[in-house]
Amino acid sequence: MVEIEEKYGFPLFARESSVVNLGKNEKLVISDIWSFWNYVIKKATTDKKKEQFLMSLLEQAKHFYQSAEGSPVKSQPLLYYYSFLNLSKIMINVRGTFGPSKMYMHGMTEKHQHKFTNSEIVKQNQKVNIVQVAHELVSLFDPSISTSTLRFNVKDLLNHCVGVHRAFSEIYNQSEIFVRIRNYGLFKDKKKLIFKASLQCDSDQITALSARGYNISIDENGDVFYIESITMNSYKPKRADYAALSKQIRDNGIWYFIGNSGYTMYLSKCPDNRYSQESIIYMMMFYLGSITRYHPYMFDQIFSDKEQWLMSEFLSTQPKQFLYLATANTLGQSVLKAYASF
Repeated sequence: MVEIEEKYGFPLFARESSVVNLGKNEKLVISDIWSFWNYVIKKATTDKKKEQFLMSLLEQAKHFYQSAEGSPVKSQPLLYYYSFLNLSKIMINVRGTFGPSKMYMHGMTEKHQHKFTNSEIVKQNQKVNIVQVAHELVSLFDPSISTSTLRFNVKDLLNHCVGVHRAFSEIYNQSEIFVRIRNYGLFKDKKKLIFKASLQCDSDQITALSARGYNISIDENGDVFYIESITMNSYKPKRADYAALSKQIRDNGIWYFIGNSGYTMYLSKCPDNRYSQESIIYMMMFYLGSITRYHPYMFDQIFSDKEQWLMSEFLSTQPKQFLYLATANTLGQSVLKAYASF
């Protein structure tokens, strides 16, 4: 068994094809995400009318995002959501064929029920003549999601948001659901492509992870590993093989955030709402934006003091996570930010 190079966004973002060929399929380190998307749109679009449409969306996304960064906390959610909405239209267009002539709808509704723990988000069903942005975007990041209407409890959905999970666990007095991947490698054994990750966990966590369907192995030294593998058609891995193994890992459930040193990854013991970071952050921002837009006077009533702190943590950390993780996921390449902290 020999260790081989990770590329094509493996293990988190590998896809069978790229939107554009950038950086020879290696990690992209960028300092200006908006200029980068300007470049991607120009390189990925041959239709001038569509390019103009996407450029106008990008201009709005950038304006809303930068306005949100300088706004008071209770004003931020709606601005961030509209930034995400416009950027999401770009993402589903560079991965699909919707175009400027279609009608675009939010594709989500919220029911606050006068209390955060009772609040719900409804992802509306996919439609033929109308682009339900929420469904199309979430389907991009969670391909197995139902095309039908889905109802989520917002608090339960937020449980799988890695970036605020410790604050979440503290507020709701629960044990953490994530098990950290300490390090990992990609290996080849004849026609087998193998992902092997070292875990930081105890015996109870091993039992819980096994119950979730993870293939957990313990070596003679007592070290714990999560292992996934596929059988290739040839001895030399192709992009499709990287994508197939990456999909297998994502389907089983892997969570992550981007930091100054790259991506930190986790497995989850929780059986419910096992959606991607990108989908969770998008739906959560829609919910908060709806409160800001339609019920601003109820903000203090809907959220307890501790929950207001949690929302502040979310708004301080997750917008940038969405920006970079959604970009990486859409393009099928690892994207890192240069010269700035997360």
